[in-house]
Amino acid sequence: MINILIADDHQLLIDGIKAALAGSTEISVTAEVYNGYQVLEKLESGTPVDIILMDINMPKLDGLSATKMVRKKFPNVRVIALSQYDEKRFVKQMVKNGASGYLLKDSSKDILETAIKTVYEGRSYFCDRLSMRLISQELKIEEETNALFPKLTERELQILRLIGREHSSQEIADKLFISFHTVESHRANLMSKAGVKNTAGLIRWATENDFLD
Repeated sequence: MINILIADDHQLLIDGIKAALAGSTEISVTAEVYNGYQVLEKLESGTPVDIILMDINMPKLDGLSATKMVRKKFPNVRVIALSQYDEKRFVKQMVKNGASGYLLKDSSKDILETAIKTVYEGRSYFCDRLSMRLISQELKIEEETNALFPKLTERELQILRLIGREHSSQEIADKLFISFHTVESHRANLMSKAGVKNTAGLIRWATENDFLD
């Protein structure tokens, strides 16, 4: 029996997954939690878990961070991202943090079961529709973004990378031949897009999302 933990902050989705898997003779949902900290608590308590269906956007501790911690502390537990976000950077970051699969939340019951069994066998699984969307992004087909993953302008990327190299606003202004106030404005916009309050938070966010090396 494959033991599944569902981590998502929407009860309706959890109930839907449980209903979809209820008839399976190979898969059992052994726990459900609503944030990343509860994922770790369940694992530490000894709850039998082979695979975690991990939402990305959860309160207190998100799925990106939780996945990284799970892979470090519980290397035998595998993670499948189950998310509404199909942005390339989310997929890349989840895989980098240790996820073995990535599904969109509107995936069918058959795809969900196939993904679980594939990952349990030690392989990776990414649904076909997700693959096609990522290919579209590679071809630079514009898609809507969301608040959790904002687009940055070329100038913002320049400034963000210089901030990451510990340049002051004045040094950045001199290097890019723009005013100090323009740099400060870009810095404020970057922090707003990242949802952070200071430069340290901005650098951490940029590193986690692969904007900085």
